[in-house]
Amino acid sequence: MEMARTSEVQAGLSVETSRPGDPLISFVAPVLDEGPCVAVFARRSLDAAEACGVACEVVFVDDGSRDDTADEIAKLQARDPRIKSIHFTRSFGHQAALCAGLRFASGDAVVTLDGDLQHPPELLENLLEAWRRGSDVVHTIRIDPPEQNATAKGWTSRLFYRVMGLISGLPLSPRSADFRLMDRRVVDAFNELGERFVFTRGIVPWLGFRDSEVPYRVGDRHSGHTKFSWGRRLRLATDGIFSFSVLPLRVITSLGLCTVLFAFAFGLFGLISYAMGRVDDGGWMSLVCLLLIFGGVQLLSLGVVSEYVGRIHEEVKGRPRYVVDRMVGVEPR
Repeated sequence: MEMARTSEVQAGLSVETSRPGDPLISFVAPVLDEGPCVAVFARRSLDAAEACGVACEVVFVDDGSRDDTADEIAKLQARDPRIKSIHFTRSFGHQAALCAGLRFASGDAVVTLDGDLQHPPELLENLLEAWRRGSDVVHTIRIDPPEQNATAKGWTSRLFYRVMGLISGLPLSPRSADFRLMDRRVVDAFNELGERFVFTRGIVPWLGFRDSEVPYRVGDRHSGHTKFSWGRRLRLATDGIFSFSVLPLRVITSLGLCTVLFAFAFGLFGLISYAMGRVDDGGWMSLVCLLLIFGGVQLLSLGVVSEYVGRIHEEVKGRPRYVVDRMVGVEPR
């Protein structure tokens, strides 16, 4: 296994922290139509915890699955009380499922990871090592093969996180995901946040707790196909940008100022041309271009402002992030 790289240790700092000698570790796994995966995921998670000598629970958050995911989880629960589940009435999204899992997980440390086994539970040993050294949050950083960096998914991901880092001021890595270990006090702080639109990859660094990184190699999907479509990626990206920055509004202001200056300069140029007798009958092209520029700027501005207003509207309504149909083995909070 890869050795954990803790930032405090690299900096030569002495970190004193109290960790429970016999901790309870919670695995939180959002699942959506992952029926063939849950049994293997549970077995590997429980085996990883036993190999580390710690007690654990596995909390599945069923995000409105339409296959046999709920039935497969029920079979596991009949054999092992450490398997727990939260079932939504419909699909509310991956981020909502993570929030539910963090809300009801009872561990001293919580590991969030995907249920398709691309996030290997066996990395628990390294995560615990970094946690016991003093890290309150242990992020995982995937080691991508060179050919993956050249894909559309790879370069769009790097571009998004670079933009997010610039506009939010948060230390975001393009190779990170929602695969991390969080100390109990980090989970409690996260649960106190009540915002409707959640971008956990930004919120967790925003909380400001001591963190470190552990590298890992992405595992193979056990079965099925990814549910994280380009549409879901776009929605996650917009949630991140509009939740952590008002820069788009400031860009609109700058764009409007530049447009006004351009229009003034263009008008001055027209007056000078008219005074010098250089005006011909071809001015319709310039007029069309100006109309398109101003119309485009206005529509773009309205779109960005509407996005913020729409989010305010959703927040003011106060609707919950998700609706739970039933919970099995989980204590209500």
